[in-house]
Amino acid sequence: MKLHLGAQLAFHSCIGATAISPELYDAVIVGGGPAGFVLASRLSENPNFKVLLLENGPDTYTNETITTPRYAGGLRGTQYSWNFTSIPQATLNGVAPYLHQGNGFGGGTAINYMVYCRGASSVFDEWADLSGLDGLRWENLVNDFKKSTNLFVPSDRDYEQIIDTTTFGDDHVNVSYESTGQRVPIDDSFVNTWITNGAKDADLTSGDGIGMMVGGGCSINPVNATRSYALPAYGFQLAGRPNVQLLHDSRVIKINFEGTKAIGVDYVDLSTSNTYTIRSKETIVSAGAVSSPRLLLLSGVGPKDHLEELGIPVVVDSPEVGLNFFDHHYTIMMFNATPDIVTAKQLDDPALLAPFLAEYQANATGPLSSVGASSFFAERLSDEVLDSLGVNVTFPKSLPKDRPHLLYEYASAGMLPTPDNSNAVSAFAALIQPEASGSVRLNTSDWRDEPLLDPNYFGSESDMAIALYGYKRILAMMRSDTMRSVNVNEIYPGSNVTSDADIKATQISKPR
Repeated sequence: MKLHLGAQLAFHSCIGATAISPELYDAVIVGGGPAGFVLASRLSENPNFKVLLLENGPDTYTNETITTPRYAGGLRGTQYSWNFTSIPQATLNGVAPYLHQGNGFGGGTAINYMVYCRGASSVFDEWADLSGLDGLRWENLVNDFKKSTNLFVPSDRDYEQIIDTTTFGDDHVNVSYESTGQRVPIDDSFVNTWITNGAKDADLTSGDGIGMMVGGGCSINPVNATRSYALPAYGFQLAGRPNVQLLHDSRVIKINFEGTKAIGVDYVDLSTSNTYTIRSKETIVSAGAVSSPRLLLLSGVGPKDHLEELGIPVVVDSPEVGLNFFDHHYTIMMFNATPDIVTAKQLDDPALLAPFLAEYQANATGPLSSVGASSFFAERLSDEVLDSLGVNVTFPKSLPKDRPHLLYEYASAGMLPTPDNSNAVSAFAALIQPEASGSVRLNTSDWRDEPLLDPNYFGSESDMAIALYGYKRILAMMRSDTMRSVNVNEIYPGSNVTSDADIKATQISKPR
């Protein structure tokens, strides 16, 4: 998106920590992530439509930890994540993995790794079939993707990648592919390893769901090499609109009802602990996969038995609220990379970081200008492979043929604890569409208490078997001859781990 400094500074005229007045808003939006900002932008185009957006987390404006691409891995465990933890998972021998959700203006787009893809067209067609809304069908929704993105493809790239430029426009979210100087040395080895083992190039932004993406795209502004996320992409254009206000550090604790009609919300100003009541004609809940059902439950919308057990008055008995909770669980291997590969471990050393930081600040180039991992492979297992797993594979075989089962990717960082003297790179295999789902439930009726999150990782026998297949495959690829030029030695699980039993034991033994 094309923005000048004046627009960014003017943006702060519409944000704060307390609502303008107790007047009636046309819409109150709960959650300042990508959905919340898009809604605030679209609805406030009507100057007579009063919009209030309430975000639990802090302002993220000008925070260099967020805007600098290579710092993405350090945002988990900070104030910019909810830092949820799941309940202990029986399938992981009681391990309780972390569940990171964006907390602050921009939501998840402020803390993710910026790799941009859209998924298989059949996913959107399924949304249209389930909802009855034909606008969600891929052939229609791609026009909205086009309006919301601005594509940059460098002229000096030294790699092949299919790119359908017709699915991009010239506004909002910047999507850029890496130039020759941005790619990390491991990328060629990673890509060649998969290509020589059957992977095909594909453009996973054009409706394809299966194949190899190289060099991006990433949601990075190519002009200054900064993260392109919901706040600058949509928030800054709200500058000068007196009919919209954005509040950070504002925890919505309850939706208020007249009968079963929502009439507004109560929120707590976290900077003062004061509680305010907001009246609105429409209440839009866009607080994410955890906080949206959590808020509904706290407000009395959900399974009657669960609400009554906690002493919450039932407004609507809706058993589905909090169910169908999915996550993409993954399995990790790590190796020591050659010194020419700049990893997070090197960037932790102030002396090694200094020249990279100087280059980035002066020219928007160098290791800090990229995410340090831009290529990945989405694979669908053949029916023959699925049948060979020895378990019930009805679900994964039934998925539309453009849907992948596994994602393989790497990161120029240790995703598990690493030795002090290591130069760790991680590679991982993730389930893209698990069969088993989990749930979001309340622990108590107090909004301050953490919810009970059960993602039900590897909760079906096909999920576990496909994950094990993916882990074995990523281990084999990273141990192959084509990776030897960058792989000095294996850190985890260790080159002596080769049997199915040992690989499975390491697969389920570490938090993710």
